[in-house]
Amino acid sequence: MASASSSSPPAATDAGQERVMAAAKHIVKSMAVSKNAADDMIRFLATYNSRLLPLSSPEDGEEASGRGYDEEEEELIASAVDVIRRCNSSSSSSSGMTDYLYAVDDAIAAAPHSARAAAAVHAAMPRLEEEVRSLLCSSLRRLSLPSDDVDDSTPYASPRHGALSPQAAASIRGFANRMLHAGYGPELAQVYVAVRRNALAESVAHLGVETVAIEEVLKMEWPVLDQMMRRWSHAVRVVVRTLLAGELWLCDEVFESDEELGHECFADVARGCVLQLLGFADAVAMSARAVEKLFRTLGMYEALTDVQQELKALFAGGAAREFIAGEVSSAVALLGSTVCHTIEEFSHAIHGEASRRPVNGGEIHPMARYVLNYCGLLADCRSTLDTILGDGGLDDTVEASTDGAAAPTPSARCMRELLTLLLRKIDDKSRLYDDAGLQNIFLMNNLYYVVQKVMESPPLRELLGDDWLRRHRGQIRQYEAGYLRASWIAVLSLLRDDGGPANTSAAQKALRDKARSFNAAFEELYRTQTAWKVSHPQLREELRIAVSERVIPAYRPFLGRASRLPARHVKYSLEDLENYMLDFFEGVQKFVR
Repeated sequence: MASASSSSPPAATDAGQERVMAAAKHIVKSMAVSKNAADDMIRFLATYNSRLLPLSSPEDGEEASGRGYDEEEEELIASAVDVIRRCNSSSSSSSGMTDYLYAVDDAIAAAPHSARAAAAVHAAMPRLEEEVRSLLCSSLRRLSLPSDDVDDSTPYASPRHGALSPQAAASIRGFANRMLHAGYGPELAQVYVAVRRNALAESVAHLGVETVAIEEVLKMEWPVLDQMMRRWSHAVRVVVRTLLAGELWLCDEVFESDEELGHECFADVARGCVLQLLGFADAVAMSARAVEKLFRTLGMYEALTDVQQELKALFAGGAAREFIAGEVSSAVALLGSTVCHTIEEFSHAIHGEASRRPVNGGEIHPMARYVLNYCGLLADCRSTLDTILGDGGLDDTVEASTDGAAAPTPSARCMRELLTLLLRKIDDKSRLYDDAGLQNIFLMNNLYYVVQKVMESPPLRELLGDDWLRRHRGQIRQYEAGYLRASWIAVLSLLRDDGGPANTSAAQKALRDKARSFNAAFEELYRTQTAWKVSHPQLREELRIAVSERVIPAYRPFLGRASRLPARHVKYSLEDLENYMLDFFEGVQKFVR
């Protein structure tokens, strides 16, 4: 009897300690989940009051011990099963949901050694799935843009934009953790991926990026494709830096207790969206190459390479990251190749321009304006062009640097090649004019335009260099000399003093003939060259000065020699000639009055 009596208190104490630990666990759970931890603590202590009384009343220890721990565990299981059954059949309030979650916790803890508890867990899972789905669907805020007028300066939202509020995320995490602990990770993942994939697709659609088949892109009219390419270049940055970054944050929150499953879910949610974006890029790269597409294609290339590393980093290591990295690299390579081939075709278009109609008045050729505008835009993308074009050598037909400077960059070589092709084509076009003077005016007009455009564009000037500018300015002076020689040498020869006696009848006759010939020649030059057009005011003024500096000094001594001739033979004073020459190169034909 003494032996039995001495062994009884330790048994009662062990049982009491286990009850205390069970109560403590529920208290901790209450504090972790509930917003009103103090109230829950009191309420839960009250529910365990009868079980704790034996500890505070030693005289009752023997009675409590007699009940047995297994009996108490069965009561816990029965209570959990009852709560789960009642809540599954009705809509629970927030406080009722707290009891429900505690009941689920009890059932999960007991499930390994209780068929009733395991069945209760299984019965609770659809309710938890529905709660997760409801929270994901009701708390989403879609990302949308108000209009088509978006560009790279539009600010990005925070990484959580389009995700859940912190409160909703915490609630989902509570449901998700119980599903994961119960072994229902695949079911949780299925619900999560289905909801989030649709939400992401809807957000991408609001950015103006539609799912379009390659066949549709290939047949698309340029204005429509132009808008889609422009919006794509903006959307790809928003998708990576806002939407996908938000998705990753949410996955990390929901799957906090199973990081690997969270990474798999993120990959499943994001993969379709990423492949949709890359599919459009592939379709653009496969469509017919056209000069007007070049800058939009460059914009897409820049946008994709801008987020390439960020996109790769969103995916955890392994097959998903390798797959996405490979797809992105492939799309980047295709866009880069498209840019290269489009520039080549642009070069071929310059070389193959075959119009045979000369520009009126020797004005700037439309091709020169087009090519310079094009080159100016390309120069703004010089860093991207350097990456795309690489270190390939110059074509044998294109001029190389001769000033001993460092080798030009790929974009600089590209600019030199395009402008060299243009100037050669302009030289060909000059032969369409029969008048040698007008040929030089045409060449001077166009080269002056090219040089001015290069000087006005810091990127172009940087790429081509000052040596290039010096050489081509010198060429302008050569064209000016060619014009003066072709148009004025014969006229000026009429004003030359041939020497010999001036008072003889033969000398006077020769002087009258020269005066008449000069008058006729000058009037013809006036008629034709007032119709010629020198577009740039500065060049026009420089050219008039150059003519005046040659004509007036030669005409002044001629007037002195012709002073004895009848007035009808000397039609123009020095002032008359200077005034008439102010009408030259205006592009409006006039006649001497």
